[in-house]
Amino acid sequence: MSTGMRHSILPGLLSTLFLFFSPSLYAQGFGLNTGGKLPEVRNSVLPTEEAFALSTFIEAPGTVVLLWEIKDGYYLYRNSLAATEAGAMVALGELPAAITIEDEFFGNVDVYFDRLLHRFPLSALNVQNHSVTFELQYQGCAKDLYCYPMQHQTVTLSLPQ
Repeated sequence: MSTGMRHSILPGLLSTLFLFFSPSLYAQGFGLNTGGKLPEVRNSVLPTEEAFALSTFIEAPGTVVLLWEIKDGYYLYRNSLAATEAGAMVALGELPAAITIEDEFFGNVDVYFDRLLHRFPLSALNVQNHSVTFELQYQGCAKDLYCYPMQHQTVTLSLPQ
């Protein structure tokens, strides 16, 4: 191969590599008008705390309230809801009725959409220094997209004075 041949291939190869490694030119090559920038790629799944916004508080007289605001297109598994205190299970009482669906991961399961409001007696917890601390466990999914790992959230609530 002569030196002249090498030099004639090199500019074409370099421009091809530049096109390949230059995302905005690559996008333009496919007819995408990006304004010189690649389109922003957004996650289609919300962070857990946004998908399943949890509020906890003590309601008089002596009732603990758990409230999940569940985003549209997301759901919580009924059988994943539990609470522990110092490693021991907390008696949450009867959970509200749920909707049975055919889940792609677990088959027929009971789930909550939109909102889950549950009350249980404060007496199920040990009060120390005018407060209670317990750990909530829950799991949910983004419909047809993603199943979140089991969530564990420590909750500390001060008793009303």
